[in-house]
Amino acid sequence: MPETKKVKELMVPISEYPVVYNTDTLKDAIRVLKTYHIDSKEHRSMLVFKREGTEEKLAGILTVRDILNTIKGKTMSYDNNELFTMSWSRFYGKTSLGNSVSTKVEEAIRPLVTEFVQTEQDVSDAIRIMMTKGINILPVFEGEKPVGIVRAIDILDYIGDLL
Repeated sequence: MPETKKVKELMVPISEYPVVYNTDTLKDAIRVLKTYHIDSKEHRSMLVFKREGTEEKLAGILTVRDILNTIKGKTMSYDNNELFTMSWSRFYGKTSLGNSVSTKVEEAIRPLVTEFVQTEQDVSDAIRIMMTKGINILPVFEGEKPVGIVRAIDILDYIGDLL
């Protein structure tokens, strides 16, 4: 049986992962994600930090689905079908889509909960947490400092390598 890896061997370092701040807008977040797609990096989420004095603390995770759900909630306050019958370019000129992407990230994020792993933990710990909690993204800490992220696709690649 192959030796189990440590989380730090599978994680995506923060330096290679999209990051925004809680005070940024969804428009800012979309631009950050687009930048990472141009660089051939396939991320569907980003880490959200908040500034507290001179420190930056991890505030939560923002996924593509969170962005879309927020836009939906802000634009579809009337007939649910109306958004899809309008041209996006025409609709953007209206206030609802423009206002929805002006929403602060802190209003759309998934706040951090107790699920995270440390860099020196075995990958099996990350797998157990992801499977039992039904999550696809797991922050990685070194002590109290966030240093990376483990995604479900990273776990799947690891399992595939074991086969």
